[in-house]
Amino acid sequence: MSSEVQRAVQVGKFPQHSVYRPGEDDALGAAPALPKPSRNAFDRQPPPKPTPREVPPAVVAAAAAVGQAIAASQPPGAALPAAAPLPAAAAQVARPGGPQAGSSRSGGGGGGASIWCAAPAGVKPESRLAVDLPEVEFSYIERPWSHFLTRWAAIVTELQRIFSPQTAFSLLDLGSCSGFFCLQAAAAFPKAVVVGVEGSVGVGNGTTGVGGTQEQIIETKAIQTHMKWLQKLALPNCLVAPDVWDYQRVCALASSQRYLCDVMLSLSVVHHIDNVSVEQYEAAGLSRVEGSVSLMAKLLQLAPRHFVELPDRPWMDHVFVQYGTAQGFLNAVVASTGQQWQFLGPLVLSEWYGKRELWLLELVGGEDNDLVPTASLPQSALEAIFPRLLSSSSSVPLAPSPVGEQRRPPVPAAAPAKPAAGPRTQAEIGAGLLMAPTALLAAHLQLRDAMVSAEALLREMPKSTANA
Repeated sequence: MSSEVQRAVQVGKFPQHSVYRPGEDDALGAAPALPKPSRNAFDRQPPPKPTPREVPPAVVAAAAAVGQAIAASQPPGAALPAAAPLPAAAAQVARPGGPQAGSSRSGGGGGGASIWCAAPAGVKPESRLAVDLPEVEFSYIERPWSHFLTRWAAIVTELQRIFSPQTAFSLLDLGSCSGFFCLQAAAAFPKAVVVGVEGSVGVGNGTTGVGGTQEQIIETKAIQTHMKWLQKLALPNCLVAPDVWDYQRVCALASSQRYLCDVMLSLSVVHHIDNVSVEQYEAAGLSRVEGSVSLMAKLLQLAPRHFVELPDRPWMDHVFVQYGTAQGFLNAVVASTGQQWQFLGPLVLSEWYGKRELWLLELVGGEDNDLVPTASLPQSALEAIFPRLLSSSSSVPLAPSPVGEQRRPPVPAAAPAKPAAGPRTQAEIGAGLLMAPTALLAAHLQLRDAMVSAEALLREMPKSTANA
């Protein structure tokens, strides 16, 4: 805290428990509000001293974001926050290794260290790559490349534990973006069928899917990159599904009572699906928290094994208010399924706009369940599930990519302001978001989440008033 604030605390003019300390507290705290005085209270006694009131949630979220940005700017060697303890309702298995194994740090934006917690001694994350891909084409909004390497190293290690090289299995990457994890999986496991589902409803690949067509989703930079490398590497076992998933779509898939795949990746994507599903939660008679729990529980029904990475606050702030941590939320989700799931991890700890943990959730006794697939889904089954599937042989027009192309062009010199050219299309908005500074993207997401939460609260107020 500043020297001025320190002096104020020392003389008692500023309650210490309402001071935010970056890196120490997750959110602002405040003294409780004063009781409402009676009609003649001020006639009998002098006015009380001012007391800080409860800090609005929007301010808490903003302060947390500032603190996370400050923490991310700390010099190399700064300690990564320890993982919160896993609730006792879920079984936890820690992998051997330590916080120093497989660690790396990259600067820039909101990114910091990424630690492969279970890395074998002397094994570097990059040694686990199945195919060498260029960072400039696969990283997005300045997420450090080391985060991709550590997460894939942890994922492939667990996959090799579960499946032999000759085992045919299916893997679905929800929110595959440019296809980094899909391409690695397809190259590492030639007998597996790998499907990347990309709907373009977040920020990593713009927001075309919010109101755009399937053809417009295919034209996004992420799918174009995925298809280009799919064809370049000639991977017949890797498919791309341009498909928007929301709560209703997930519920429809879960209603079949059949597993969609053997393994599902949900890496920093659930909050985007949650954001576009708020009205569907309300239509189903669910609160925002109940809807988020139901969404995640339905996703768990689609596979017996899930690699899950959730964001930190301010994203899904309603979940953190209710359950405290991402692990607490997952524990509530698991409890709602009525099944027993085993938590392995955290496999990776990453600093990217807060703390993000990669966990593997495995259904206990899943191997004895008749619903667990014994082989990859046939092509006919996949075609029945997804409206369109793209493969290395698909004739999809690819945009030209000059050698040395950068994800973001240099910022041109300031030019005189021009009159607005009229309404922008979803594709133009998405392209603009991709070119925007990372800090602006984070602010955009935070504001969008705050507006969604406010609208949901306003819609719930008449119900609570009627029940009062």
